Amino acid sequence: MIPIYILLLVFTICSYKNLLLLKGKWFLKTIKIIGIFFLLIIGFILPSTLPIFKLPKTTGSYKVGSQYMHLKTDREETITENKDDKRELMIKVWYPANIKNEEKEPYLNDGDRFSFAAKYGLPNSTFNYLNAIETNTYLNPKVAENKFPILIFSHGSYSKASGYYAIIEEIVSHGYIVLNINHTYESTGTLFPDGRIKLYNKTYDNKYISTQEMAELAWKMQQDYTNAKNEEERLITSDFALKNYIAADISKRWSKDISSVIDVVENWNNNSFLANHLDITKIGVFGHSQGGTSVAQSILDDKRVSAGANLDGVQWGNMIDTLVTKPFLVISSDWKHPHPNYNKYAYRNGGTDIFYEAKIKNSGHASFMDIPLLINIPQLNESGSINPKEAYQTINETLVSFFDNHLKNKQNDLLKLKEKHPSLEIDLRQ
Repeated sequence: MIPIYILLLVFTICSYKNLLLLKGKWFLKTIKIIGIFFLLIIGFILPSTLPIFKLPKTTGSYKVGSQYMHLKTDREETITENKDDKRELMIKVWYPANIKNEEKEPYLNDGDRFSFAAKYGLPNSTFNYLNAIETNTYLNPKVAENKFPILIFSHGSYSKASGYYAIIEEIVSHGYIVLNINHTYESTGTLFPDGRIKLYNKTYDNKYISTQEMAELAWKMQQDYTNAKNEEERLITSDFALKNYIAADISKRWSKDISSVIDVVENWNNNSFLANHLDITKIGVFGHSQGGTSVAQSILDDKRVSAGANLDGVQWGNMIDTLVTKPFLVISSDWKHPHPNYNKYAYRNGGTDIFYEAKIKNSGHASFMDIPLLINIPQLNESGSINPKEAYQTINETLVSFFDNHLKNKQNDLLKLKEKHPSLEIDLRQ
């Protein structure tokens, strides 16, 4: 809004000085007019592009609270060069809360804000305007009386770890404790209790991910899939792509992060603010993009997981050779040509239990994040043409209905959600 304030000041001075600002030789007048016009453009674009938005109000019966947990593991940190480094994670715990006089938390902590700015080479103060956003989440209240199923959430690669308020707040309001993992060095950034912020590790990225080899592989994968003449050829090229692209290795690492969180939930249920509030027999996993891929991998890797949901993640890895062994839900955005539909082949064997495949029509990859609210230009925010709040409502009700069935023993008919949400396509694999 600063350009607008400057512009108002300029106009005030002009009026007071009888438009002296625009008097003088034609060259100076032209420069001044261009300057004012430039300020007008900026003053219009900035508030429109980065608006003061409203998060959807929660509809469940519980208020939402949050606190952070610092998890230190014995696993080697493979992202850094120091062989003595151990993997450590920050977990944002979102939970049903008893609210007394607690204040609501600001939208995104400094780690999320500063690292998001750093990703685009912007100053740390860029996202200070987010202080004006009212969340539905309260700071450090007590947990509501009850034991709640656990949902572990895994974010997308190089994204804001907790930039999913529109989905997570709603799910928690329906009686779930969500353990929101921040995958250190692989989100935009992680804020630790001592004030350290560990940014996305570009050294590792340049060495293993954004390499010429991976770029050429991605190009070859795209071309081979597009040029495939039949289903057999598409299966062959999909098999090669899913097993050889670097994202398959990331999925395995993040699956270990999920297991590291599961390893400590029993201890947290005895010795933390969550004591006696965690139903450690009911653990679900869900994630977006790379995180969505990782939760399916965790179902294969960790028998303690009861159910999972993949939000628009390509299922990299060896799933193509096996099948999902727990209740599973895949919700995809409306992928357009020439986006390869690798998941058609990754999940070709289906599952041994309930397996839903869903799509949100006219949505984009960012429709599962808060990005459509943060950046109000569809051409930039990758959220398709769907109204963001319609997308959130559809995604949230589908997710809550699914996890209610498999973690709370309810009998929701997810196929009937199509009647309520026209943008939803959903089928049950037999």
